[in-house]
Order: sequence, then C-alpha cells, then structure tokens
Amino acid sequence: MRSNQYEDWVRLELDNTAVYIKPETPDWIVPSASGDQLLQNIIASGNRNIKENTENRSVPPGDTDFSSTVREAQFLSLLESAKINDYKGRAHALTLNALKECWLHITNRCNLACRHCLFSCSAGTSGSMGIDMISSMVCQAYALGARIFYLTGGEPMVHTGFKEICRLILDDHPDTMLVILTNGILIPQYRDILASLPCDRLFLQVSLDGLEDTNDALRGTGSFAKTAAGLKVLGQLNITTTLSMVVHPDNYLQMPQMVRLGAGFSVVSIHYMWLLTTGRASAASAVPMDELFNILIQCHDLAAAHNLTIDNITNLSTRVFSTPGTKYDLGNAGWESLALDPGGRIYPTPALIGREETICGHISQGLENVWRNSEVLCSLRNLSVKDDAASQANPLKYIVGGGDIDHSVLSGGAYLGHDPYVPLYNRLALWLMIQSARITEEQHWPQIRRKMGERLLHCIQNGEGVALTHSNCVLTLADTHGVVGQFYSAAAEDENTDITNPVCYPDPEISHIPKAARIRSYGCGSPVLDAGVSPGQTVVDLGSGAGVECYIAARKSGPQGRVIGIDMLDNMLALARQSLGDVAASLGYGNVEFKKGFLEQLPLDDNTADLVISNCVINLSEDKRQTFSEILRILKPGGRIFISDVVTDAPCPPEIQNDAKLRGQCLSGALVQHHLISILESAGFSRIRIVKRFFYKEVLGHKFYSITYTAFRPLPPEKSGMLYPGPHAAVLTDDGDLLLRGQSLDASWPYDAQGDTAIFKLDPMGNVANIEAVNACSCGLPPEHETPPTPRPTLIHETGLKFQQDCMHCGKPLVYLTEDRPEVCVFCKTQYPANAVCEDGHFVCDHCHGKDMVDVVKHICTHTDERDMIDLFNLLRRHQSFPIHGPEHHFAVPGVITAVFRNLGGNITDKEITTAIDRGRAVPGGACAFWGTCGAAVGAGIAFGIILKSTPLAPNARQIVQQVSEAIIHDLNQIPAARCCQREVWTTLKTAARLSQIHLPLTLKAQGSVQCRQQGRNKECIHKDCPYFKVST
Repeated sequence: MRSNQYEDWVRLELDNTAVYIKPETPDWIVPSASGDQLLQNIIASGNRNIKENTENRSVPPGDTDFSSTVREAQFLSLLESAKINDYKGRAHALTLNALKECWLHITNRCNLACRHCLFSCSAGTSGSMGIDMISSMVCQAYALGARIFYLTGGEPMVHTGFKEICRLILDDHPDTMLVILTNGILIPQYRDILASLPCDRLFLQVSLDGLEDTNDALRGTGSFAKTAAGLKVLGQLNITTTLSMVVHPDNYLQMPQMVRLGAGFSVVSIHYMWLLTTGRASAASAVPMDELFNILIQCHDLAAAHNLTIDNITNLSTRVFSTPGTKYDLGNAGWESLALDPGGRIYPTPALIGREETICGHISQGLENVWRNSEVLCSLRNLSVKDDAASQANPLKYIVGGGDIDHSVLSGGAYLGHDPYVPLYNRLALWLMIQSARITEEQHWPQIRRKMGERLLHCIQNGEGVALTHSNCVLTLADTHGVVGQFYSAAAEDENTDITNPVCYPDPEISHIPKAARIRSYGCGSPVLDAGVSPGQTVVDLGSGAGVECYIAARKSGPQGRVIGIDMLDNMLALARQSLGDVAASLGYGNVEFKKGFLEQLPLDDNTADLVISNCVINLSEDKRQTFSEILRILKPGGRIFISDVVTDAPCPPEIQNDAKLRGQCLSGALVQHHLISILESAGFSRIRIVKRFFYKEVLGHKFYSITYTAFRPLPPEKSGMLYPGPHAAVLTDDGDLLLRGQSLDASWPYDAQGDTAIFKLDPMGNVANIEAVNACSCGLPPEHETPPTPRPTLIHETGLKFQQDCMHCGKPLVYLTEDRPEVCVFCKTQYPANAVCEDGHFVCDHCHGKDMVDVVKHICTHTDERDMIDLFNLLRRHQSFPIHGPEHHFAVPGVITAVFRNLGGNITDKEITTAIDRGRAVPGGACAFWGTCGAAVGAGIAFGIILKSTPLAPNARQIVQQVSEAIIHDLNQIPAARCCQREVWTTLKTAARLSQIHLPLTLKAQGSVQCRQQGRNKECIHKDCPYFKVST
C-alpha cells in the first residue's frame, strides 16, 4: 500500500479545528488552517499533488507565489507515513510470549453492599480463595512472565489471609508489583502491614463515588468517612494511590469535586470507572456522552492545576501519542492477562468473572495449558478490530483500540462492537490531538502543527506494530523515560559499546578529563568541537551523560564561561560529578555544574545560554516539539544550538519504532530529516543549517544517518540591501523573501548573520559589507575637462595591480637563470640574488611576491573554523591576490595544516600558526628545481615541526619532520612534469593527512574538492597525465 496518497487521509473536525487521520496505518496530523485548505483542495481534485496543480500555471520569476509553492511542497512532503503491510489481524501479528499480569478475585465477601456492584457482593456472600490456590496461581503466573498481580473481590481486605497474600506476592519475588482494589475502609486496620511492604512496588486504587451524601447513598451510610480515614493513612505512608469513582447517573456531576477531594488526600491520579451495566447496575441509565465529555475536560483542567492526572485521559494519551503505524487492536485479555475466581476458574478479565460462557478452564488443568489451549481464549485472540463491522466506519479504530471487551460483552453479549463509550473515546482522542498542537503557533502558510510520533508516551517494547489496550478496571501508564532511563543507567555502570560515540576526541581536548569519564562518551558526533565555543560563553549540554562534552567546553569557555550539564539519570549525574574536582584542578578554575532534569522541562531560567549542544539525545525525547520549545526559551536572543543526532530519510516502520533496545540505541526515536527541519522552523529557530552528515547504521534495511545541525534564536531583523551571488538560480529566506541570483533588493537581514557569506549584505554605497575583500582594479574617475598636468612615468606597482601569473609587474613569461645574479626588485627597489627574471628583465623579490597575501593567509588561518585542509587551501586560492604559481604556496601550506589541526581539536595558538607561515615564507620561489625540494613539502615539514614542538635537539620530533618532507617529495616525484603549485599542494595535503594518522595525536582531513579549473590558465598543464585533471561537464 502506498503510504503518501492524499485520499488515504480522512478529515475530522472538533471545535472548528481539522484533524486528518490515516485510518489503516494509523497516522494523524493537525494542520494549520492553510494546510487544511490545501489538503481539502487536493483531495477534492482527485489526489493531484501540488506539482500537478501548478504545472500549467505561469509564475513570473520573483513572484511571491513561489514562496507559497515552496511552503506547500514542504507541507506535503511531511505527509508520508511508513509503508505498512496489509494487516490480517492481531492473531497473525502477535505471538503468545508471556503473561504480564494476573488478577486474583480472592473473595466474594464485602463489607459494603454498593448499588452498582458488578458482582452483587455483600457481607452475606460467600466464597474465598485458599492460600494454597493463591500460591499456586502466583507461582505459575510468575513462571509465565507475570509481574503485576491484582487483588480484587468483593473487598480483598476482608480475606482472612490478606497479610499472608501480600507477603507471598511481594516478599517471595523481588520484581513483582501488587495492586489492591479496595474501598479503603480497612486500611487503618492494616496500617502496619502496608507500612512494612515495599512502597515502590505497592499500588492502591481506592473507590469513592462522590461527596459524602452521594457516596453514602450508593455505598452505605458512613462509608465515606471510613474510606476518607483510609485515604488519610495512605497519604501518611506515602503509598501511591489512585482515587476511583464509578460514574453513575446519580453522581457524574460531582466528577470535578472528586479531583479536589483527591488533591486533599495526596493521591496521584483520579480514575473514572465507566459504569458496567450489569449486576446491581443493570437497570441504570447511561450518562449522555456529550455531557460526560465536557465534564471530563473540566476535570482534566482542574487536575492539572492540582498536579494530578486523570487516569482515563492519561491512558488514552498513550495510544494517541504512540508511534505512527502502531495498531491498538482490542484488549490484552487472553494475551497478557488472565483472572482467577475463588473457585479456581480462569476468565479473560476480572469483570467477566461469574459469566458461564467466558470460563476458560480451571487452575487444576495448569495455568499455561489453559492460557495456550483454551477454546475461549483462542477464539478471543483470533478476534480483531479488522473483523468488526461496527469499527470499519470509525477512522480512529486503531487508535482507540476498538472499544473495551468487558463493556461490549456486558452491553451486547459479544466481545466486539457493543462498547457504548467508543464515541467518548473518539472525541477525547481528537481533543488530545488538538490540544497537543497548541504548542505550535499557527502560521498563514501550510504547516503541520502536530504529527503522530512527535510526542511519545508509550513504547510497546515488543518490536511489533500491534499493541493491546488494558482493562478498564485499572488503567496503567507506560513510561518512556523509564525505558530510556533503564538503558542508560546500565550504561553508566558498565560501558555499552552499542551506543559508544564513534567519534574519538583528540587527546589535547580531553587531556584534563579523568580516563574513567572518557570511556563512557555516548553519542553520534562531536558538537562541542564543531560548535566553536568561545571564551566567556554559557554552554548547556542536554543529556550530558558522563560529562565529557561539558568538560571539553569548560576548557574552551574559560574561567569567565559557564557550562551546565542536564541529565535525567542520577547515576549518570553521579558519574559526571566525580570528575568535577579533578577537572577544576587541571584547568585552574571550576566552571561546570550538573543538574537533573528532563529535556521537556529544563531546570533553567529564560535567556540563560549562549550555546546549547547535545550529542545523540534529542531523539530520545518523549516530546520533541516541547523539547525545542524549551531550548528556544533558555537561549539568549542570538544564541544558537549545535546538535548531533540520528535521522532517517523516510519514516521507520513500527517494528523499528517499537523496539525498546533500538530506542535506547538512538534509532527508534530518530526523526525524518526534513520533519526535524520543519519542527525547528515551527519552534521559531532561524538560519537552520545541516553542517555534516554521515551514515550511522542500517536496521532491517532502513538506513540511519548521524547529522550535526545548527540554528539560531533570532534577533529582530533589520532591513538591508541584499544580493544573492549564486550558484543557484534563487534562494528563499526564512522571512519569505525570494532572492534571485544577481538581483539586488532590500530585504530582512538578521542582526546575528554577519558571518554568513552565502548572501551578500550591501552597505549604503552598494558594496559587499559582510566579506573582507580588496579591489584590485586601478580604475579611477574620468579626467576633468581642464588641461591635465604633464604626465610622468608611473610604475604599475603604484596602482596596486599585479599580474596573477608569470611576471607580476608586466605579465611577460619568466626566464629561469642557470645561476643566481644580483637584481633590483621593481617593487621595493631592494637588491637580492635572483634566479628568475621576465623576458623584459623585471625582477620581483620573494618578499614583494607574497606581501599582499601573507597578511591575508595569516588572517584567514587564525580565524577559520574549516576542518579540511584542501577546503581551506581552496578558499585561500580563491582570493583575488593569490597567484596560480609562486612562493605564496610555500607559506600557505604550513598555515593550512596548523589551522586545521587546531580546528580538529589540536593545541595550537595563533602565534604558532603565524610562526609556521613566516617560516614557510622564507622558502624561495623555484625551490623545487634549485633546492632539490618542493616548497609545499618543506611547508608540511614546517607545520609538523610546529605541532610536534620540534627543535634541532629533539631527536624524535626532528626525525618525524624529515620523514614527512621525504615522504611528500617521494609522492610528488612520481609525476614527470613542470611545476604546478595547485597539484603539488593538493598532493602534499593528502600525504600529510595520511602521515598524520601515524605521527600526530589526531588525524588531519584532506577530503575537499580537487576539481581542477585552471587548465586554460596554466601554460604547463599536463592535462590527462595529471591525477586531478577532469573534463568539466
């Protein structure tokens, strides 16, 4: 099935806001109003895409409609979903691997006689489960994988063996969890036993059905006060508690009061139990769904104000905010969950206990045997939303999960199609989608404000594309922070090579960091090295782990700087803090601190950071839009991000997105690359740029890439003259200005973009203001009409004009001498020994030959952030004063090598770079023929000497320097040709990069473009015999 057909999207609407659902995938988006209109138009036109809709339009160059076309194309590109195979139902997608939970209906007796009781229990009913049966059930269920055990009834606390049952479940197994569903009346009586149980594995759900008068009318006189006393004890014991209310026609208007009541008792959540119309409640009328929805939303807002959650909304959120392509297909009954009654009979769910037709078997037959082979359970597992006629018209069927099977059975006598609350689930799901989109400010162009998968509250962890819902009796919440936290907590204690950063930091960058901290650098890049941290900056590292990047930034930001590491894991923070003292002692100052926090709620004030870095962590966020909103908040205006992370080119299938291990390895949560850019734009970032990209891993045929990207929190723009110089036909700015190549116009120019040279900023005179350049032209004003003075002879050098090849004075060919002879330089008038003059006898000394460029080379090499030697050398050669041949290349080489070494993390100062350039300047022109060595090779030796601190008395370093020059001369000598300075420098730099792997503490890069473009200007070009000669296409 093609995954980007527009007619696959179904438009729904709630409160005048459109939501688009792709039912069979499933997937969903909340578009802007403009995006909604675009989709409606395309779908109405028969699925014609934007290209087809515009191909017949004539849009003149520069028309503002071009901006709309670009925005529309960006919007439509985000509608692609992962390709999903035809779905045959959950029985074909899932395997019966393990139980997760077991419900123990340990007694039919109760100390109340509630009007809505599902089982009509009271003090007069009989039937309790024996301890031996409970022990057998717990052991068998545990062996099959169950770790959560529920005690229900009746009232479980009236069971005479209640204390022993709690001990049996929690004390005999260190990884079990006990959930007790109770009316709370007997809690004070069992205070001591509850206090002795591990509170991190004990959970109580206490029932209270309204304020005192309403509750007592439903549950019995005095029951409210007794339950309230029990809730008070639980608060004192700090036991995790949910307050549960059966929503009944007589009490639903008091739903908001239950939130306030729960807040007073320090419960963590409120659970509204939708009334099951059976037992004593069989005659109750239904609550109108519209009223129920409106009151539920009121309760949600009220709960948020009291720092509580509404269990029903939170649980549905895990389905709405799950990974695209994940199908929720009915409940987990019979797959992961079973229930046992006091007589030893096994049922699919606790709500179906007592119904003869749902009995699956008896505990005496063996739990595993019944679980795997029961006809009732096999039939139940074979059911699917796919086969439910009532669900086919519901676009949200695989998001809400098809309805609750208990409600369906008790309302219509079948597991499918009769849950009366499905309309409530649908409306609530749409409301959640729309609410989540509020984080994105609506723009006038087509835009996705929220998309399925951007926020993740549930990782089903089974590596499948199918998930199951949970019984309405207790609603649980999966914790994605917990999934990731467990993975990286283990990594803090034992190195995990699956996620160890493939980037090796140069020794000089980490020499001040203890080795114990260095070995656990988890990530996919090196943003701290790429970002160009400046002294005095405040740097924030998100997901700081063992602190390696923070400690590297500490050195770069200096004593006036500040570095803050944020991590959610206590053991990672403890590991990072172990090195604080050692690093401070090594640097001579302490400027690093570590804070605990989540990416979605950063524990920092607004406008804190100059720079935010992060290494392969954003993909782990459970809400990426919220994370970027937080990052923008803590950045100062003009501040920037520099982030390395994992991305893909196409959406991942759910088999990858739902794999817990792959999530911890930074793969499952990877965004599609252009989706990431869209989120950054929507969050308010500007000047977004991908700096680098590398292949990272391949899983199930799906490729992942490590990218480093940067973006700015914009400052207010200014209007300025702008010129786009090319090479492309046009560019569209963040503010929507279309800049055609070569066209000057006034447009918005960011105040913080002075260093950006992709677009020329023009000063009031029309000069380029953001690039340092000199005018080599000697043009002047036209002569006045008055009689000019008598002309005098003018030397060309006085005008500033120099020829770029051959004689710099007149452009005539050079004549190389067989022996040196004294000559006077035509520029500086100083006499020097000369080895070459031009055909007209002009001599230019080496000093004047390079004096225009030496300052340029020094300036560029001490200010560049270029990390590839060939790219930096090519940049120098593009300067208008750099000649095709000449001794300028001799000092450019050591400048290039030392500058790139520093940018890659090497410990080199500006003074050492300029010293290398000055030493290279001393190598005369023609050295390749007259001295028996190439100036480029000598320049490389100079650079290695600077890096290795070589002196005539340093035997090892001196030997390496000579070996470097010797190896380069060997490589250059393989081509019998006249000199070509470009060819020989390129070869020198490539050889230097290879030798750096052997002799230097880090590896130099020489991977830039070697496309020769000077064949027509180099008279001695050897064409196809040159390894860099290519025919331009």
